[in-house]
Amino acid sequence: MDSTIDRADGFAEGTAEYAVDTANGNKVGVVQDRFEGSVYLRPPGGGVEWTTPPEALRHLSAAELAQTRVFDTPVEGRPR
Repeated sequence: MDSTIDRADGFAEGTAEYAVDTANGNKVGVVQDRFEGSVYLRPPGGGVEWTTPPEALRHLSAAELAQTRVFDTPVEGRPR
């Protein structure tokens, strides 16, 4: 499997697609869209979107993915 992400193939519809942006300090982001040679990402858990070239992206390792999912996992409220 290629370690770079350059298209949506191979990712399940409706699931978060995480990637590491090597062009911007190895920031982890959730892929939002691909348009005209750029990939749009946002931080896990929300925040300001940014763009990067697709060749600058790589898949997360298992450890990075486990750590990142903490930010996107909703927390149940405590009963009163």
